[in-house]
Amino acid sequence: MEDTSAKDLHKAMAKRLAHHKISDDVLAKVSARVAKNGLKIGGIDFCPYGICIDYFADKPVSIDELLEREKFRVVRLFPYGILVDDLFRIQVEMQVPELNELGLRG
Repeated sequence: MEDTSAKDLHKAMAKRLAHHKISDDVLAKVSARVAKNGLKIGGIDFCPYGICIDYFADKPVSIDELLEREKFRVVRLFPYGILVDDLFRIQVEMQVPELNELGLRG
């Protein structure tokens, strides 16, 4: 499974949030924080605590590495097991203060 790059994420977020008129600098910062090595992003949306992200991985994930240097309100790990061997879904709610000034939750 190919991981999602910060560049791909930046482009997708720019399209999704175009009507909010978010500066390119803010999108670049958020994209760099959200993109994690080895993880594919399956979905991203706003939630009560900032941004909710669904990551997918086809190999075991170090939760300690995922948690360092970030502020997550919630982290959920779902091993798909019988349905799909070696597929993990990691749901996180990430605090994103850069979006507070725009009236979006962060």
